[in-house]
Amino acid sequence: MGDIVFKGINKSFGNTKVIEDLNLTIKDGEFTVLVGASGCGKTTLLRMIAGIGPATSGELLINGENITDIPPGKRDIAMVFQNYAIYPTMSVRGNIEFGLKNNKVPKKERNRLIAEISEIVGLTPYLDRKPSALSGGQRQRVALARAMVKKPSVFLMDEPLSNLDAKLRVAMRSELIELHNQLKTTFVYVTHDQVEAMSMADTIILMDHGKIQQHASPEIIYNDPNNIFTAQFIGTPPMNIIPLNEGIKLGFRPEKIKLSREITNSKFQRKCHLITREMLGSETLYKAILENETIMIKSLEAEFRMGEDVYISIEDTDLYFFAADGNRIRKGDVPDYNKLLKMVGGSWNEE
Repeated sequence: MGDIVFKGINKSFGNTKVIEDLNLTIKDGEFTVLVGASGCGKTTLLRMIAGIGPATSGELLINGENITDIPPGKRDIAMVFQNYAIYPTMSVRGNIEFGLKNNKVPKKERNRLIAEISEIVGLTPYLDRKPSALSGGQRQRVALARAMVKKPSVFLMDEPLSNLDAKLRVAMRSELIELHNQLKTTFVYVTHDQVEAMSMADTIILMDHGKIQQHASPEIIYNDPNNIFTAQFIGTPPMNIIPLNEGIKLGFRPEKIKLSREITNSKFQRKCHLITREMLGSETLYKAILENETIMIKSLEAEFRMGEDVYISIEDTDLYFFAADGNRIRKGDVPDYNKLLKMVGGSWNEE
């Protein structure tokens, strides 16, 4: 299929600019997730690929071919919507077969494709049922099967799991990962849920107000965020951010905090006051006051209680620094990174 490339893309609705001068490459065969809050531009990009919401200006290329003006039906793309958009009066078989009939695919080939795809998505026993007799997860599978039967080069998915209950969403996430591994084709998936993005994606594209904040693997997005927005959007609870001097801010993940009732040998150590405690099973979530700032702590230790004064400690390598504009300050970005670590009582191993 080749890569999907956005070149100098602009999109406006009336006088409102939604996306401005965006350049992006979505790699062939990857499970790419566009994630961000409502109105960030992620669905707008998906609709551009589908051909149902063209850009105001710029070019969209697939496999090097400019498809900007090619109609949706000729793009070798299938889209799965949030509301499934399946026909209630047709059987499962009828829904899957509908597009094939429209494209005048011979009956023998239709039957072969329906049997093949139904087996992959687990719908074989339900082919004669109407959608009203199916569960939410089964209806979602019908929508997937209807898209898959076209054998498209690109699958576009717009929040396809948002109407399912929490337990079913988790199950369907695993099924979509397995499906991608089976089909080995390009998935472009839109969601506002960072857990979905982290658990499913080969590559995450995090957006805010029409701009890409970071484009990387889930591991890099989580462990090496480019800015405060990324650091706090990805992760549950989000990264703690506290102000330092000269507009500099310090960040650290809740699960990187070690708790103690006594002073330890850690270089970065602070005293804080626990104000809430939530037992989550294998982990316990604490809310604490640290130097007039509220922070979250995720710990394997459940022995601490609300109202206690405790010590927190964090390794130097788990500290993040951000400039006044919110962008990350990495070791190579400033002449003396050790000055930042000294600001919070840490030290940097230069070796």
